[in-house]
Amino acid sequence: MSNHLYQILEFDKILEDLARRTHSPLSAERLQGLTPLPSLEIVRKSLGKISELRTFMDSGGSFPISNFQDISGYLQLAAVEGGCLEPDAFCHIHEVLDLAAKIHRFFSKNLSDFPLLQEVGAPLAPNPPLVQEINKSVDLKTLEIRDQASPNLATIRRKMARARERLRRELETLLDRLWRRGVLQERLITMRHGRWVLPVKETHRHRIKGVLHDQSASGATVFVEPLETLEMNNQVRRLEADERHEIERVLRRLTDLVRANSTDLEQNLEVLVCLDCIHAMALTSRELNQHEPALNTHGLLKIKEGRHPLLTLRKDTVSPVVPLDLSIGEGFNTLVITGPNAGGKTVALKTVGLLALMVSCGLHIPADPDSQMPVFNRIFAHVGDAQSIEMDLSTFSAHLKGLRAIVDEAASGDLVLIDEIGTGTDPQEGSALAMAVIEVVTSKGALTVVTTHQGVLKAFAHQTPGIANGSMAFDSKTLTPTYRFHPHIPGSSYAFDIARRMGLTDTIITRSRSLMGRQAHRLEDLILQLQDQIEQNEKLKRGLEAQELVLEGLTRRYQEKNDLLARQARQLRRKAAEEASAIIKQANAALEKAIRTVREKSASRQAIREARALIHEEKETLRKELEATSFDEESQQEDQITGEVRAGNRVSWTRGGVVGTVLSAEDTTGHVLIASGNLKVCVPKAELTRAKGLEKATPGLHSHVAVPFPDEVRTEIDIRGIQVDEALGAVDKFVNDALLAGLREVRIIHGVGTGALRNSVIPFLKEHPLVQATLPGGLHQENLGVTIAKIAQK
Repeated sequence: MSNHLYQILEFDKILEDLARRTHSPLSAERLQGLTPLPSLEIVRKSLGKISELRTFMDSGGSFPISNFQDISGYLQLAAVEGGCLEPDAFCHIHEVLDLAAKIHRFFSKNLSDFPLLQEVGAPLAPNPPLVQEINKSVDLKTLEIRDQASPNLATIRRKMARARERLRRELETLLDRLWRRGVLQERLITMRHGRWVLPVKETHRHRIKGVLHDQSASGATVFVEPLETLEMNNQVRRLEADERHEIERVLRRLTDLVRANSTDLEQNLEVLVCLDCIHAMALTSRELNQHEPALNTHGLLKIKEGRHPLLTLRKDTVSPVVPLDLSIGEGFNTLVITGPNAGGKTVALKTVGLLALMVSCGLHIPADPDSQMPVFNRIFAHVGDAQSIEMDLSTFSAHLKGLRAIVDEAASGDLVLIDEIGTGTDPQEGSALAMAVIEVVTSKGALTVVTTHQGVLKAFAHQTPGIANGSMAFDSKTLTPTYRFHPHIPGSSYAFDIARRMGLTDTIITRSRSLMGRQAHRLEDLILQLQDQIEQNEKLKRGLEAQELVLEGLTRRYQEKNDLLARQARQLRRKAAEEASAIIKQANAALEKAIRTVREKSASRQAIREARALIHEEKETLRKELEATSFDEESQQEDQITGEVRAGNRVSWTRGGVVGTVLSAEDTTGHVLIASGNLKVCVPKAELTRAKGLEKATPGLHSHVAVPFPDEVRTEIDIRGIQVDEALGAVDKFVNDALLAGLREVRIIHGVGTGALRNSVIPFLKEHPLVQATLPGGLHQENLGVTIAKIAQK
């Protein structure tokens, strides 16, 4: 895969963005030279490594990577026997060793979280002795050699400090004396050529004995080293020379240590570069909401909610990127995309090629994690006008040159992308040439995507096995592209409609239609009608899905209510049985007491009257108890519908808590169809009662539901690009509507981006009284740009 392919698909810009996220020039260079990986297994491992680090960062973790320099040049210098590195080289070597030690400790503490990255970091070889030696010898901030670098250096510097102090005191004494005599130009001690001197007036130079080292530009001042300090200066100079020699010995010793450990240092550098590149890839994956696709070996390319990476990188994009849903390789391996100009055909083509190339290089792609991708052997792309005056190539000649290379080299396991195939020449001949090329490439088994305006190719794709149509949707009312892909449907170019909108007269448009021919015009009209019908069907489908969700939610809620009522009825029956048992026991006790009274008083009339009074008293108590606990059955029976139910009658469904209008009379099963708002339901007549009589519903008034259902039921809401306060209000209403509709879970699309929306929405949902739990989106809960909210069922 050549640099030409990278430029056509603009993959080089993707690599430049990756390189900007690295911590080392060496890592940036490595990423800018990224090429496809040699096997599917290596690609799978690369994707897995990025996923491991992405998951860790999404959970709030921070990988301990920081800036480091390329030390390979220093290692090459150190490899030469007798070589000597400068202090800044040891500073950069220490930087690499310190970073290697941090990452080594990090992996030691998090072994289970990074099975794949652990393999990358395993060769890291922290070298504490070398780090300690560098720390002891070199001040990493000032790059000065420390006194403790060697005992001899410390001794030399102590002697040098004492010698300089003696020299300073002697010079200050001379300075005071000569200044009082007026011999000096200025009252200061300065240095010339590494020796301490005094600024003497030229006119008084004969009044001081010493060595002349310099003269001012004007000649008015000479810089003299007095004879009294000559030997002291010599001693300081000798000690400075000794210090330089000792520092050189220290640096040579450190260089020898670097040479002895050069293999480990090279290995550490390589591991750090690899980890830095993976970290840059994971950062990009998180910031651009990219994911690891599922890889396959049977040539299925299925992009779900794919986005062109460069469009997602543009922060100033006014409108959101329209996702691409496209599948190829299952039932057909060649896709012919048609549609109007500026409708998104070329962007879709490039998106397919760019995502395939990113996967081949082991990168996450900006698409749903449920996307599936094969790893292609080669990718051929012929996009754009490659005409050249210097090479004497016209547009058509350049087009043929690109097609020839594809026909000669493409094979099974390759991806072929051709933009505007067959253009640049006579339309009839160009179409025939395009069909022949498509047939050859399809027969070779290469996965192929082509774009065209040629109407003949639409019929050709429909009739030829292994080839399918596809189109970019277009709003026929506003004459603006929607950038959505429609599979298996050819697209219209809308040339006449766009021409009319651009101001061409109806006469020209009408004449153009007649010249196009009846058959071609009929085909174009059929395509337009088909697209309109598809749009209407999609709207109906969405409406039916929403109504189905509402009905499912209501059915579930009514079933839950029914279950609750059944449980309550069982509890009431049990309670009634217990109370009845207690009453029976109480009655038996009264009866036994009455019998005992009769027996004790030999059944006298007075005793019998007392027994009867006792029994009557207990009966009265039982009657009052029954009156207090009985249901108001009479009021229920008054509202119960006993006669015929007619269409238009207003009724109340007692079990569902719904007031509505009868749509049809009672059927043979005893059920009645009623409507309430958007809800239509068939219920048993026995569960219906009067609602303000059986009169007809007043015209203009709508029946209502006891629970206020939302006008439109949605299972997901997209709040990307909305301010946080506004987004939280929209989410709150969305959750309330979901509860009223009986939904069990909903999806909130907030994206990843800077994290502001996500970090506000998730805590808001967790504290929301109607939300039972929250989970990340995606098949494996790895899509952090989406949050699933579980609705609490009350």
